[in-house]
Amino acid sequence: MFSLLSYGEVLVDFLPTSVNDPSYIPLAGGAPANVAVAYAKLGGTGYFAGGISEDNFGNMLMQSLENEGVNTDFVKRIEGANTALVLVSLDSRGERTFNFYRHNTADMQYGISQVNKINWQNIGFFHFCSNTLTSQPMYSDTLYAIRNAKRNNVLISFDVNLRQQLWHDLSLLMSRVEACIEASDIVKLSKDEAEYLAEIKQVDVNFYVQQLLLLGAKLIVITDGPNPVQVTCASFSIMLTVPKISPVDTTGAGDSFISGFLFSLAKSLGEHENINSLYEIIEQREHVSSAVLFGANCGAFTCQKKGAFTALPHLTDI
Repeated sequence: MFSLLSYGEVLVDFLPTSVNDPSYIPLAGGAPANVAVAYAKLGGTGYFAGGISEDNFGNMLMQSLENEGVNTDFVKRIEGANTALVLVSLDSRGERTFNFYRHNTADMQYGISQVNKINWQNIGFFHFCSNTLTSQPMYSDTLYAIRNAKRNNVLISFDVNLRQQLWHDLSLLMSRVEACIEASDIVKLSKDEAEYLAEIKQVDVNFYVQQLLLLGAKLIVITDGPNPVQVTCASFSIMLTVPKISPVDTTGAGDSFISGFLFSLAKSLGEHENINSLYEIIEQREHVSSAVLFGANCGAFTCQKKGAFTALPHLTDI
């Protein structure tokens, strides 16, 4: 089965012990790291590529990744930098708000020299999110990593995963996000994110999705919490129902979904000798639908447990 390389941040999520309890529990998290962990826990080979501090939190993050079976060969330990932190608040439905503490932290100091050390052989997916687009150096490094992945025929997966509070200049958000969409094969957005971007363009969501396909994305996946997932490509558009649950904590649910989705695509490729590449898989309605449903079950499982790494499922849980 093809491996997944997830590029970006790993950080410490401070989660409240309960909705009404002001004390916090430090847990390993960060969307790209969650995806690498989730892919590994399902049984695939998940690589994480990013900067990790040499402070105590960094040691905890490194150990947490390795304990979950993530390959850390492409991690760079950053001397003298702090670890990024985020305080997560939960409402009665398990929905989150964030306060980030991230200034010149280790995750922001992973650059071209580290990307050049990545061995792309047998890597099927390059996955990233928008938090590495928030500063010019990280944005340039991300584009460089994408170009390297594409040069090695790796399928590009972009979970937009907007965190507007991390952007010092929101006027740059649209151009940077769309430049990455143009270079990506699979683009995942939440319904809120799709509406936010469409509003900036002053068009409706469905028209905006068609614009993204024209930009170059091959498959657009829009999740909407408990509502159906919308999947659109050049040859089909479908809505797929997701499991009904009572969420405890939605932290990592989207990451669990996309990792399950990608894992299912890779598994389908391995099971069908008449399909030669992941690019063929994402054009086939049957396999894409099956992958969405598998990913939705992964996300639903994660919503029913607190935390990020610890709430991500093993294959036997689905």
